[in-house]
Amino acid sequence: MDRADVEKIKGSIDIVPVISGYVNLKKRGRTYVGLCPFHIEKTPSFHVDSARQTYKCFGCGKGGDVFSFLMEIKGISFPDALQELALKAGITLEKPGRQQSSEKRKLYEANRLALMFYRDMLSSSRGEGAMSYLKERGLSQETIDAFELGYAPDSWDSLLRFFRSRGVSPEVGARCGLFIERDSGGHYDRFRNRVIFPIRDISSEVIGFGARILGPGEPKYLNTPESAIFKKRKVLYNLHRVKGLIRNTGAAVVEGYMDVVSLSNAGFREAVATLGTALSEDHVQLLSRFTDKIHLVFDGDAAGRNAMVRAVEPFLGFDLVPRAVLLPDGKDPDDVVRTDRELWGELLAGAPSLWDFIFDESFSTRDSSKLEDKKSLMKELVPVISRVRDPLFRELLVQRLSLRLGVSQEVVAREMKQGEGDGRSAAPSRNTSGGRRTVEELMMRLMLFDDRAIRMVKLFGFAGEFKDNDLSALVRYLIDHGKEGLDAPECPDRIRHMASRIMADGEFPGDPTKALIDMGCRFKSRAIDADIERIQQELIQAEENGDRAKRNSLLVERQNKVNERKHIRAYVMEVLQRI
Repeated sequence: MDRADVEKIKGSIDIVPVISGYVNLKKRGRTYVGLCPFHIEKTPSFHVDSARQTYKCFGCGKGGDVFSFLMEIKGISFPDALQELALKAGITLEKPGRQQSSEKRKLYEANRLALMFYRDMLSSSRGEGAMSYLKERGLSQETIDAFELGYAPDSWDSLLRFFRSRGVSPEVGARCGLFIERDSGGHYDRFRNRVIFPIRDISSEVIGFGARILGPGEPKYLNTPESAIFKKRKVLYNLHRVKGLIRNTGAAVVEGYMDVVSLSNAGFREAVATLGTALSEDHVQLLSRFTDKIHLVFDGDAAGRNAMVRAVEPFLGFDLVPRAVLLPDGKDPDDVVRTDRELWGELLAGAPSLWDFIFDESFSTRDSSKLEDKKSLMKELVPVISRVRDPLFRELLVQRLSLRLGVSQEVVAREMKQGEGDGRSAAPSRNTSGGRRTVEELMMRLMLFDDRAIRMVKLFGFAGEFKDNDLSALVRYLIDHGKEGLDAPECPDRIRHMASRIMADGEFPGDPTKALIDMGCRFKSRAIDADIERIQQELIQAEENGDRAKRNSLLVERQNKVNERKHIRAYVMEVLQRI
């Protein structure tokens, strides 16, 4: 590679606008400052020096020039970074010979080729049904083109044949998730008879696709699986288009790409969406580079309200307080903007802060004048407040809680200190069986990251112990299909979404084996306690009936259960060693 080319590009490219595409930079003296894109932080320590054309983070230590920044942020090679910056600078590079692209570059190129195919199909006679569907949804041609919507024909090999005609290996397409390998050998198209939504990263590279089925069938929405260039927890749909706009307007985070498209079609262009996962710390970190004004949008039903409460989790470590937008019952953003365009603006303008919403939800189901409800509210809210990293904001929340409970701040602070000792950190829940649900979600979290947990639940018969209907369905699906089944096209949407939400919390902290033993003991104890309670009720009935034989039999059974409970831990540890 000619050194002159490198210097020529360096002299033609300003590092500040390049990095501004990824970081919200603010001028401070002769440098620019922002939140580092390479690690999570709440106080800006990332500096860009326009005079020296360099960057440096004093938090994580990363630094360099415009080439190293692009290589680090996109995970590409130096030749690829050189080629991209040359394109920006309008410089043609002379290549001495044929150069092998990096693996990631191959995947980018394959996705780019697929997008061209899907776009052509939508405009062809084969895409008339898909185009009619989009027009019926009220989308203009301008919106369809702006979001580069496409169509995957109802065929097993249309894209596959197109790739072969362009000399692209099906194996490359399979690594992108565009093709699925047949058991008998060969490949077939993943998407068939679906409207296609290209997914681009923050630098506008096509990294994956979303697809909506036309007509009946499951799943309704389907994404390409994760790959070397596509990580769902690190991508927000449409952020690449609106990253400049939301610096002023703020961002609305909705639940699906069709919501984003419909909102933009109605003139509300600030929306972004997660891709089948709950909002994660990575998503918040990404958004925080461009705005500190965030609206979270959820359905107004019970499930949506619960999801809104749980959404506080990824914000606890940031100096950001999002606002909570609940949609009218039975409506999604598309319904709102199509039937009452002004209502969308009113919903955003009148949205309370997420913490105000959480307090109101928690207090709405209790009478704070009653001692037992005061205690319940403390147990629910204090563990979450204690995890807010900003000490000033944490203190304000303590004041708010103490006022609403009618107790002193010292009482709340004491409860917070005790909570730190016993490790309480569950998110608040409106479910009255919140304790049970927390235990069940913790076990589910283990199952999604450790196959031993799936085998343990199956062996002990714990599936019947899950009282939450959604979690119970996910447990049975994992037992029948394993974690791999979550990426299968036939996996129901609600199963995939539930798993994604729980996995967004990350792996279980600490020693996974100890966590498995602890959770196994808790579930086994619950089952035994339920048996003892049943036996106790039957004993009362036997006493009333004067049935001494039945009474004696039940007493023996109860003692056996008590003895079994004493040895739970040893039993669980022994079983875990075998699986």
